[in-house]
Amino acid sequence: MIFNTGLAVTAFLALSVACEAASVPKGGKWDKYRHSLDKVLGSAETTTSMAGESKSLFDAYTAQNSDPAFQGLVKKAKDYIAANSGFAEQSLDEETLDSLVTEAFGGDTTEAHTEAFLAAALPTSWDSRSKNWVSSIKDQGQCGSCVAFSSAATVESTFLSKKGSSIDVSEADIFFCLAAGQAQCSTGWYPSSAASAISQNGVAKESCFPYRAGSGQDQTCKRGCARTGGLSQASFSSVNQIKNHIMNYGAVLTAFTVYQDFMNCCTNNQVYMQRSSQQEGGHAVSIVGWNDSKKAWLCKNSWTTSWGTNGFFWIGYGQCGIGSTSQTFGFTTA
Repeated sequence: MIFNTGLAVTAFLALSVACEAASVPKGGKWDKYRHSLDKVLGSAETTTSMAGESKSLFDAYTAQNSDPAFQGLVKKAKDYIAANSGFAEQSLDEETLDSLVTEAFGGDTTEAHTEAFLAAALPTSWDSRSKNWVSSIKDQGQCGSCVAFSSAATVESTFLSKKGSSIDVSEADIFFCLAAGQAQCSTGWYPSSAASAISQNGVAKESCFPYRAGSGQDQTCKRGCARTGGLSQASFSSVNQIKNHIMNYGAVLTAFTVYQDFMNCCTNNQVYMQRSSQQEGGHAVSIVGWNDSKKAWLCKNSWTTSWGTNGFFWIGYGQCGIGSTSQTFGFTTA
C-alpha cells in the first residue's frame, strides 16, 4: 500500500481547521463583537492584575461570612438597625455611614466595623432596574468603545438615582474627545482613565455628538459640546462597598476578561461561570445589581437587547476579574 504523506498532512490540517471553526461559532452577534473587544483591557498584564484583585476581594468577602468575630459585629449592627425604625429610609453615603457606624459601635471604630454595618444593612439582592435607575441598552457596534458605553451607562444611572431624570450621555464625546490620543476603536481604553476624565470634565449630550462608530471607524472629536459636570469618581476596596454604591447611585463601571465560552452565556438569566481557558479580550460593563443566592453581579451590556437576557447578564462574584479594585469605579453627584 502506497501512503501519500502530502495528502495525509493536508487532510490533517483541514480537519484541524474544521474542528477549530466548529468550536468558535461564526456569524451572528458574537462574531460581530468578539473582534471589537477591548485590547488594552485584554493585555496579559491587565488580565493578571484584574484576576488577582477580583479574587482577593471575593475571598475577603467569603472569609467575613465565616468569621465568628466579624459575624458578632454584624449581629450588633443588626440589633442597632432593628431598634431604629427610620433607618430603612436613610441613604448610606459616606458621611451618613460613618455617623451610623459610630452610633452603632461607639467611638474608636475600625474598617471592620464599617464593613460589618454594611453587611447588616445591605439586602441580599438588588436590581436598579426596579427603581427605574437604568437607561436603555445601546449598541457599541464593531468599535472597541465598551469603556465609553459602560461609563455613560453608569453616569446615566447616577443621575437617575439622584435627580430622578437623566441625560442621554454621548459615548462618542467620552471616547473620541475625553480620550483623544489615548483610545481608538482598534485598541479600547481603561475604565480608570474614563472615570478620571469624566470627573474632571463632565459629560456631553448624545444629541450634540452622536455615536457613529458602529462600523469600527474612529470619529473625529466634535468640539464645543456643553458638558454637565458635578460628578466625582468613587473607588472601592470591598464587595460591600461596591454593593452600597450601586444601591445609592444605581451602578458602577467595571471590566472583566472575556473567554470563549462567554459567547454561549447569559440567556434566560443564567449565571456565567468561566469554563474555557481561551481568552478573547477584555470588556467593560456597568453593574446594576447583585444576588447573593446566585453569588453573582447583574450587568448591563452594550451589545443590543438581542444579546444575553434582553441585553443584561449575570456573572459570578470573582469571575474573570470582575469588580477588580483598579478598574471598578462609580460616580457621585455634588
